[in-house]
Amino acid sequence: MSALQDLWYGNLRPSENKEISKEEKNLLEFMALHQEKLFASLKDSDLKIFKEYIEYNEKYASLVESHAFEIGFKLAVKLLTK
Repeated sequence: MSALQDLWYGNLRPSENKEISKEEKNLLEFMALHQEKLFASLKDSDLKIFKEYIEYNEKYASLVESHAFEIGFKLAVKLLTK
């Protein structure tokens, strides 16, 4: 199977093979720490709103990542066909 077919059928997931940099790791740790602090300090209704915010933020980040991949893939195809 070609790399393009693997990509199409979901056998190739470039984002899963990405190594996390030290900068990304530090940022994720700070985000988790602050999220824990917020969870501990928020009351029920505010906590629900914050959890919904996180959910929508994750969906948005996923859309942006998908769009960036699409743009990068199209650019790669253009570069390879010229």
